[in-house]
Amino acid sequence: MQKISENISIILGASILLLLITLFIVMLVMAYLKRDLKFLREKESMEADFEKQLLQSQLETQEETLNKLSTEIHDNVGQLLNSTKLLIGITQRTLAEYPDTLTMADETLAKAIQELRSLSKSLNKEWLEQFNFIENLEAEISRINAAKTMQIHLSRPDALSLKPNQQIILFRIVQEILQNAIKHSRAKNVDIRIKEEEQLLSISVSDDGRGFDEKNITKSVGILNIEHRSHLLGGSAQWQSAAGSGTRVTIQIPVNPDKI
Repeated sequence: MQKISENISIILGASILLLLITLFIVMLVMAYLKRDLKFLREKESMEADFEKQLLQSQLETQEETLNKLSTEIHDNVGQLLNSTKLLIGITQRTLAEYPDTLTMADETLAKAIQELRSLSKSLNKEWLEQFNFIENLEAEISRINAAKTMQIHLSRPDALSLKPNQQIILFRIVQEILQNAIKHSRAKNVDIRIKEEEQLLSISVSDDGRGFDEKNITKSVGILNIEHRSHLLGGSAQWQSAAGSGTRVTIQIPVNPDKI
């Protein structure tokens, strides 16, 4: 009986020892896994921080380059063109009659100066930080209407309840829609209607072009860009079209004036 008790004690002692060893091994494994997980998280955090810093550095470098380019265009190239236009004006005043080609050259140069000023402004960081969708859309419409191949009609509010960076994205969306209309629709007229109500901004762009069959549409890079940028603003883009009946693109963006 005593021998049996001793055997049970030995078995219990061995079991407890084995259990302790097992627990120790489990704790070691858990500690290793925890340390390994911490290392992976730190590595991911460092990689994410590196990517963020790299992107920030690239943007800062790009901004600096664009600002320099903007200054160079405005101060140097712009002044040269203005001087040239001044010389043409002096020449015109010295002639009793001057050829139509000289008048055309003067008008073309004036247009080039205006385009250059717009380009210089668009490259400037401060201008981007104060970007105004309505002003830039009206300038874009004036530029397209001047070509007299298409007429664009605009109905819009005085201002939008969107931040400047959001307005830049929205402008690129509408610009892409207009470029698609110019390249593919063969439209003569485009109607843009912008309204903001109940914290929802709606932009409808309709043309009287040849349209397309919605069932057979293949999404181009332009259409994918419009959809992607609309989603970035938390909104949506929808197309309505039929062959020979023109196309309507509707952009809807949620807005919250209290957070602007």
